Amino acid sequence: MFDRLVLPFRRLALHRFIAEHPPSRQVSRADSELVAAYEGILPASLLELWRRKGLGFYGEMQLALIDPRPWQAVLNRWIISPPDDVRRIPIALTPFGVLLYYRKLTATDEDVVFIDPVSKRTSDLAWSLDEFFNRFLCDRQSLESLISPALVRSAREECGALSSGEVYEIDQMLFSMQMLQIAKVDAFEIHQRLRDAVDPPRPTAEKPTTVADALPVEYRPGFEDVAAGQGLTGLYLSSYIDWHRLLALRADGRYNLLFWRIHHRTLERVEVRFYSGAYETSRNAQGDEIVELDIRLRTDSLGGDDNDDRLVVMHSGGTSFLLRVHDLDDIATAIGGWDEMGHSEYYFRRVTLDEAFDEEPSDGRAAPPFADLPHALHALVHVEPLRTTITHVADPNLDEEDDGEGTVMCTLDLGEDDGLRFNMPLYSPPDTGRHLKGWIWEMAPHACKVGVQYRRGEDGTIEHGPVIGDILTTRAPDESLSG
Repeated sequence: MFDRLVLPFRRLALHRFIAEHPPSRQVSRADSELVAAYEGILPASLLELWRRKGLGFYGEMQLALIDPRPWQAVLNRWIISPPDDVRRIPIALTPFGVLLYYRKLTATDEDVVFIDPVSKRTSDLAWSLDEFFNRFLCDRQSLESLISPALVRSAREECGALSSGEVYEIDQMLFSMQMLQIAKVDAFEIHQRLRDAVDPPRPTAEKPTTVADALPVEYRPGFEDVAAGQGLTGLYLSSYIDWHRLLALRADGRYNLLFWRIHHRTLERVEVRFYSGAYETSRNAQGDEIVELDIRLRTDSLGGDDNDDRLVVMHSGGTSFLLRVHDLDDIATAIGGWDEMGHSEYYFRRVTLDEAFDEEPSDGRAAPPFADLPHALHALVHVEPLRTTITHVADPNLDEEDDGEGTVMCTLDLGEDDGLRFNMPLYSPPDTGRHLKGWIWEMAPHACKVGVQYRRGEDGTIEHGPVIGDILTTRAPDESLSG
């Protein structure tokens, strides 16, 4: 039987840390590119943890293992050192924003150090990475010197559990007056704000205030003569974190499409690519207006530059949007799952050059009213979340199991004809008391198959996994209500 199968497995080098601080449901395994980037730079034990468990929150204290790459610039701003100095690599973040980093001091010596952005203090925590994870973080007194359990409890009671990229911030002025006020904030933002208070950054380019300001200077003329007119003529902007795209639809049937990135530190406009050509508008069988761009890729093109070649028009809240047909399934999943439009790169919104250059939420703005959706998207969105039941659980593939964890294929009583889509996430509804999560991997008209995660206990038996009769839904759970 699936839930009785016993399998011995090799312990991770950091097994004590895992036992004391189990990974949360938000933890996801690091990709091979990230692991390869730090081979020979970070200890093998940490890379093994990344690969077999992943990055994200661990334990009740919500200690976050982080991708060092986006945090390296943050750490480098706090600690400025000569080029030939010891390399410092950020590896973790406490729930209150204390940044932990690793140093390889000599061929045989290493340590783990913290820097507190609030107090500006820094100090050693352990003289090896394994000692830090398996001893320091597993010793109550040591751990509490780094993370206050009382403050974590207060923060969770007041603000709820953290989401990816968040930390708690204590109002220091009120705290000095014996009053506790805690808020959840963006982890990068608090480090940037507190570091800027010490030494304001010196960008080499102007911070954009309008859409025109945001453009690379040499490309502005190509968009200045495009005025909004009848129909779809005008400018459309798509922004996703630091990456931006501006599309001009001209009255003469020509388009300009500009890709660029605004560097988060220097504010320089970089990685610029420009396309121009003809476009056509038409209507599909349901009456949706479609825009088709003739995009000719070049040797300097990046993968996905032609994903804007087919767009469907949506009008909502007095604004016109162009949605990438290529991403309609993902937009529909986001709308049905968590009432948002999905990644902001999935769509353009109508703009003018003189309007404010506002940051677009990277996970997408709130979903528009259902009645405003174009028919092509309307047909993909489920007003009421789908609920499906597991009718069969396959035997786990032991060759693909890693440290007692894996994914098992389950058959559902719904399929593609019922509204399920490939790679659609499914979750246990809150009213079931279960915490399963999986993705649709195999399509069928009325019996799709979903890969659902499972985990074994210390004795090798399944302690968390799917069984026949489990219910899954397309609606994501409210993470703030999870333990």
